[in-house]
Amino acid sequence: MEVETGRRDEQPDRSSKDWPFSYFKFDKERDSPDQVRNALMVVVALVSSANYQAMMSFPDVLKGKTGYQKLWFVIPNSLSFSASFTVIEMLTSSFPFQRELRLSYFFMGGAYGVILTEQLTDLPAGLTFIILSLLMLLPVLLRSVPRCLKRMCGCCC
Repeated sequence: MEVETGRRDEQPDRSSKDWPFSYFKFDKERDSPDQVRNALMVVVALVSSANYQAMMSFPDVLKGKTGYQKLWFVIPNSLSFSASFTVIEMLTSSFPFQRELRLSYFFMGGAYGVILTEQLTDLPAGLTFIILSLLMLLPVLLRSVPRCLKRMCGCCC
């Protein structure tokens, strides 16, 4: 059984103006969908891990700041964290054990929310919950709403 490596036998074209970058771009002839999915999964797992860890060990520069000042760090970090879960969900949609995967997303998001409320103790709890809910749902909505509109009215969103 022969395993396809997805590499061409020829050398990359180094005469191109943007040679080092063009070699790493996606190429349908060279890159198999499995390799692309695996590379995306690694990148997304690293992004979600980095965001989770950043929330666990809050930056020292934000230690004495108010909750509203901390939001400048929390909002992009939380959006990136939830967007990475959206991509993981998309990449693993045909995998077995979907219920277990979704449960792990739910509990990891819950743990993230507990950490977030601990870091933003000077904000009202209701506001923290609303902020967290919006930040966790926004990437899912941005991905789902155009798809639903396309099904309902035939728009090309």
